[in-house]
Amino acid sequence: MATRPDGDPPAALPVTTELVIGNDLAQLPQLSAALERLGEAHGIATQPLYQLQVALDEMVSNVIRYAWPEGGSHLIHVRMTVATGRVTIQISDDGRPFDPHDAPAPAPPQPGQRSRPGGLGVHMVKQIVEQLDYTRADGRNCLTMSKTCAVGAPPQATQQGR
Repeated sequence: MATRPDGDPPAALPVTTELVIGNDLAQLPQLSAALERLGEAHGIATQPLYQLQVALDEMVSNVIRYAWPEGGSHLIHVRMTVATGRVTIQISDDGRPFDPHDAPAPAPPQPGQRSRPGGLGVHMVKQIVEQLDYTRADGRNCLTMSKTCAVGAPPQATQQGR
């Protein structure tokens, strides 16, 4: 039986990690660290894990920047689930409604002009994940993103790698 880097046997799938952060960009590293730990514990390959990190960071940073134009302290709930062959991330907030499906694709720059900054993040996330669902329920935005990933035993340390 394979073991995790901490020596324990791998947890049965699915495994869910839930975090609650404030609407402060300084708290984003907590989410990245949690996803990194899940990836390491379940042997998720580097490329899909990196893509999920980008999608998570982009969508939560958008919530932090734009969901509450009036300001104030708010909480963002994030649930990450690793299942056989798939990682799903759910983000829930009480900000103003925003369905990423309604975000237009970025317009190409006019000839001789530079492209304008912004507007690429949601479009990029739509390209990264295979599933992107949005609902508004009980005054909350609920975004679900999922990506197919090979999920298995974590990589084993070799004698050379120690």
